[in-house]
Amino acid sequence: MVKIYHFNAYKEYVNSWIEQQPNKGHGEYRRLALALNISTTMISQIFKGDKDISMELACELTEYLHLSDDESDFFLLLVEHSKAGSYKLKARIQRQIKDRQEKAKKLENRLKKEQSLDDHEKALYYSTWIYPAIRILSDIPEVNTVDEISSRLQIPKNQIIRILDFMIEKKLVVERGAKLHMGPTHLYLPPQDPMAIRNLQNWRQLAFQKMNFQTDETFFYSGQYALSREVAEIIRRTLPDFIEDILSQVKPSPSETTRCLNIDYFEF
Repeated sequence: MVKIYHFNAYKEYVNSWIEQQPNKGHGEYRRLALALNISTTMISQIFKGDKDISMELACELTEYLHLSDDESDFFLLLVEHSKAGSYKLKARIQRQIKDRQEKAKKLENRLKKEQSLDDHEKALYYSTWIYPAIRILSDIPEVNTVDEISSRLQIPKNQIIRILDFMIEKKLVVERGAKLHMGPTHLYLPPQDPMAIRNLQNWRQLAFQKMNFQTDETFFYSGQYALSREVAEIIRRTLPDFIEDILSQVKPSPSETTRCLNIDYFEF
C-alpha cells in the first residue's frame, strides 16, 4: 500500500502508486491520460520529465487516485511546493508538508499499536469467510449473541465461541453485557496482499452455495461481451467509483441486516 504521507514529491508518489497497480502498472499512464483528457506525451513530460501538472489537473488526479479529502489536500500541497517560484514560498509550503506528515505519522503509529493484526493473525482471520461474517453479524442488534449467530450461520455454538474468543482478544469484536458489537481493530488489505485474494475466494465459495437457494433478495449475474478497448477501460475505471458510492451509503446507515457483494470483471 503506497501511503502518500511518506512522500515529499507528488511525482514520486504517483509513479510509486502506478508501480503498485496490477501488472506493475502496465498501461496505467495511458489510462491516466484518458482520465485527465490530456495526451500521453503530456503525461510523460510531467511524470517522467521536468514539466509540472496544473493545479486544476492535480485536483482531478486526486479523484482518479481515490484519495481522501485530507490526502487530496496533502497531494495539492506537494504540487504547490514543486511549482513554487521562490525559496521563501517553497520553505513555507515545506513547513506545512512536514506538519501534515507528523500528524499522519502519529495517527498511523497509534493505529498500528492499538488496532491492527499481525501476519499470523490475519492469516487466521481470513482463513474462512466465517470470521468476518461473525464480526459483521455482531453489529446487528437482532443477531449479536452467540446463540443467534450460531442459528443464523448454521454453525455449532462451540465453534462460534472459539472464534469469538480470538476476535474478542484482538478487539475485532467487543462484549457489552450480554451483547456483542463490532470492535475497533482496523482491518485493511491492499489488493496485492495474498490474504486479499484468499478473502475473495472465501466469499466467492459461499456465493456458489447461495446460488442454489436464490430468493427475491439475492441477485447473481454473469455477462460476457465483445466491446471496444476504450469502453472496456471506461467500465474498469467506473467500477471503483461504483463501489465508493455504495460505501458512502453503507457507512452512515444503521446496522440492520447483512449482504455480500461480489463483482467479477476481467479480460478473456
